[in-house]
Amino acid sequence: MADPVFDTERDSPEPVAPPSRESARALLRRGQFRTIYLAASVSELGDALQYIALMWFALEKAGPLGVVAVRLADSLPAFFFGLHGGLAADRWSRKRLMISADAARAVILIPVGVAGLTGTLPIWGLVAAAFLLEAANSYFIPAYGATVPAVVEKQNSQAAMALLSSTTQALSIGGWALAAGLLTFMPVSVFFGVNAATFALSGLILLRLREPKRAPLEDGSVHVREGISALMPRRALFTAVVVFAVAMTITTGSWIAGIPTISRDSLHEGASGFSLLMIGFAVGSIAVGAFLTRVHVQRKARASVLAWALYLPAYGLIAIAGSLPLAIVGSFFSGLGESSSWVLLNSAAQEEIPDAVLGRVLGVISLVHRGAHATGLLFVSPLFAIFSARPIFLVAALVLPVLAVVSAAITTRVAATAALP
Repeated sequence: MADPVFDTERDSPEPVAPPSRESARALLRRGQFRTIYLAASVSELGDALQYIALMWFALEKAGPLGVVAVRLADSLPAFFFGLHGGLAADRWSRKRLMISADAARAVILIPVGVAGLTGTLPIWGLVAAAFLLEAANSYFIPAYGATVPAVVEKQNSQAAMALLSSTTQALSIGGWALAAGLLTFMPVSVFFGVNAATFALSGLILLRLREPKRAPLEDGSVHVREGISALMPRRALFTAVVVFAVAMTITTGSWIAGIPTISRDSLHEGASGFSLLMIGFAVGSIAVGAFLTRVHVQRKARASVLAWALYLPAYGLIAIAGSLPLAIVGSFFSGLGESSSWVLLNSAAQEEIPDAVLGRVLGVISLVHRGAHATGLLFVSPLFAIFSARPIFLVAALVLPVLAVVSAAITTRVAATAALP
């Protein structure tokens, strides 16, 4: 009899040995995975440069409100296109979706770069570009996430996603450092053009990808509700998605508005301190990615929920920090918590969800991930205009572990009840 929670057979006559798992180094020797890895790495380096340009232009054109407008425009498309992006990944060729998304993002950035160089780039143009770029990203991410287990096998999904996560974070640090050097002799708007080129190159690299074989659709149609139906019975995974949405809203809203405030008002470090706090987060992400490429986690969904407990030392240290080094340690723990939750949640879905509906489930995860940036900006960030930063970080440091532990306990009890004969 099948277990509705874990989708496994009870009372199996003979235990089946699990498929062997490969190391990250072995995965990189696979040509198909290496293609995806190179494409993601190239575009991530361009994204790191573009982030600097996007924030700088927004600040120059419209001040802090301009930055908020651009960040909202960079988050809202998840609500409009996230679910459809997942549906498209199950309906159409995932390879073509990724290449088309890369091509669209390259085309969008070309006029932005030209307008920036000629001094004619308005704030509304920057907002529109941010919205369109993220709209294209909403189609790329589910197709990309659903392709990974198809080229590495499901049992290797955790190692593959951890490797991709740690690499992209390392490239972000490299991109920020490169930006600092390049800005000494070139205008920041050049970065838009550079990112357009990286998207074009990513698309060209993906042309080498062989389309993984997929079972034909039974009736030739797909619906979003089928993805939701696949997610709902898997209680631990469903809970992890809900917790991820709530926790990301709290953490991103606190981080976006609070970290610059802490750096300026409490630590008196200014922009340089803010940069070091960002790097601390990235280093934490790299560290947990490297760890998860080597250590296999059995119950990924529950571990994804419990990872948010790391925000007790993360935001707790930031709340009480009287010096920059202590705040950097807190940022490091932030990177550990968020990245481990993200990697484990995605790899849990890649392992548990059938390929036919995987794109739609990953579309839901993409929606809550990117959409939480918007909800965080709308519901949490405004609190920093009313209260000082330290108490908000302290409250978040207490709420997130409670959310993690209570949610994990509930899913464990539900799973134990469902497993009873």
